[in-house]
Amino acid sequence: MKKIAFLPAHPSQVWLLHSIQTYLMAQSKYEFIWVLRDKDISCELADRLGIKYQCISTASTGLLGNAVELAGNIFKCLKIGKKRKIDLWVTKYGAGNIAGFLLQQKSLSFNDDDVDQVPLIAHTSYPFAERILCPDVLRMGSYDKKSRRYAGCHELIYLHPNRFIPDPGVYRELGIDPSRKFILMRLSALTAHHDKNIRGISEAVVMRVIGLCTKLNIQCYISSEKTLPSSLSSYRLNIPVHRIHHALAFACLFIGDSQTMTSEAAVLGTPAFRLSDFQGRLSVIDEFERYRLAFGFSPDDQENFLTAVERMLIGVDLEKYNSNHRKFLTDKSDPVPWFSEQIIQVLESN
Repeated sequence: MKKIAFLPAHPSQVWLLHSIQTYLMAQSKYEFIWVLRDKDISCELADRLGIKYQCISTASTGLLGNAVELAGNIFKCLKIGKKRKIDLWVTKYGAGNIAGFLLQQKSLSFNDDDVDQVPLIAHTSYPFAERILCPDVLRMGSYDKKSRRYAGCHELIYLHPNRFIPDPGVYRELGIDPSRKFILMRLSALTAHHDKNIRGISEAVVMRVIGLCTKLNIQCYISSEKTLPSSLSSYRLNIPVHRIHHALAFACLFIGDSQTMTSEAAVLGTPAFRLSDFQGRLSVIDEFERYRLAFGFSPDDQENFLTAVERMLIGVDLEKYNSNHRKFLTDKSDPVPWFSEQIIQVLESN
């Protein structure tokens, strides 16, 4: 039985790889070995999903911290690869790709960021991988020939209607009547090395959004990577980490500075409003904006941002939005069968 090592470096990648494992397990031909880098809620999420794993590090911050962590994790992955006799590493995190390369074990990378926006991730992962799996809209630069592309995005792997059905029981967990509208806000810590000098949503903007929702009798929930000030603590989202996509699916609006949750909201059909200096720089989210499923604004454009949010909250643009979402799902593929076939091709190739 061949051994596949999954090494997610972010909670969304836990979801992604879990969906791929579920699909591949039907063949009963492979053993799956999980190696985690604990970033944010990655380990808590893996526990909730019943995944057995080995945690090799807690995510560091800043360029130096990430470099030191990566160096240490390469050695840890070398030990795991040698001891467990891994046949294929599947990861976006360079420690697994580099270890596989040094041990002459195959590795496959996956990517949903433009190379020019995450050069350190790209240059420590992609040169050592057999293939790179990515959406067709990405800028892959010198790695284009090694890339295999599909029409879609990573979030469709775990949130496509073929797999994900929103559970209305989440209203009970939220403690809110199903007849009442609510929005979900996500505040990122912005401490990753590629987030240097990047601005997101300020506390002042959050308070203005809350004031607008209060006027319209709409409940607000906040999911935050950073500690919330006391003035916002009563709005904290308190549900199990593996249930957040159900809340996101039923929200009437998403507001945040998180790239991942912006994409997740758009895939689920929840209007996604993003305030971030990354506006206009990320191909996957730019694609959502072309479909008018996501709406991005610079932190210097707060008034237009708030005006657009209010229009959607009162339902001015909602009917057109739902039509756009149906078109998106029709145009894009379910990536899981294709993604899984790519893994099998690399694993079984001589």
